[in-house]
Amino acid sequence: MLEIGDSTDAFHAFPADRPEWTEAVWFATYIPERALSAYVYQWFRPVLGIYGGGCIVWDRSARVPWDAPVFQYEVNRPLPGPLSLQDLVLDNGTSIRMEHPESAYAVRFANARATLDFRFIALSPAHITHRDGDEAFFAGHLDQPGFCEGVLELEGERHRIACYGVRDRSWGPRVIRDDVRMGYFHGGSRRLNFLGFCQAGLPGQPVINGYLTLEGKQHAVRAGRREVALAGDRLLRISFELEDAAGRTLSATGAPLNEFSYMSYPNLLSRHYLMRWNVGAEVLYGEEQDLWSLPLWRSHLHAAAGLA
Repeated sequence: MLEIGDSTDAFHAFPADRPEWTEAVWFATYIPERALSAYVYQWFRPVLGIYGGGCIVWDRSARVPWDAPVFQYEVNRPLPGPLSLQDLVLDNGTSIRMEHPESAYAVRFANARATLDFRFIALSPAHITHRDGDEAFFAGHLDQPGFCEGVLELEGERHRIACYGVRDRSWGPRVIRDDVRMGYFHGGSRRLNFLGFCQAGLPGQPVINGYLTLEGKQHAVRAGRREVALAGDRLLRISFELEDAAGRTLSATGAPLNEFSYMSYPNLLSRHYLMRWNVGAEVLYGEEQDLWSLPLWRSHLHAAAGLA
């Protein structure tokens, strides 16, 4: 049902005996002045013949799915076919069209409550991570900064989108083990873009992957650390330091403009924040994603309550 190709803009060949094999595509855009975040996120499990995801829109008034203006997140729709990732049209209201390989995309979602329509134009080449192992969270992962421009029509109001956002792609066996604990954070402007994966459960939250793009020159992150300030479980601020493979460094602090939690996959709690980052005198917008497997989250709650 999926059209297989040999580029990151195509579905990958998959083993027929791995029902957990997952292809995912994600675009994130924001309206910072309204503290609003919008996702188009689709995942596909070709061995099972199903797909899921859709569109999520939230602002500072919504912290859980049932309070969000838009939460159309499917989990087991049958795969229509054939499907091409380069001109994807789904029966849940999503369409994604590649306008130029690995750099320009038209993204649209529509239902009875909202229409989201924007173009994503990449600002630098994609950062691609490959990971080996049968039980990896993914076999390959792509992250790329870009500029998003378009409109959001929501509950009778029309909002202009003009912001720096990201896209990602992943493929491989998606098995959510009981020990997942990860931070994923990014921010961007025309001049500067950064993204990091961190080991959020360890002291100093070491940054283990990502990129730093400065004046059009991109290098992989080779080291970094974070400090996270909380009030209970409420995020107050994040400070971080990054160093890339060229020896360039970046320090920044950020505070959340909104927060939202949902389960993107079974056994995975995803906590999301639209962030206002300060890099010296420069202000950037982006995200923090705080990911927990459910057993770890429950253990965390018990420890906080003195029940451990």
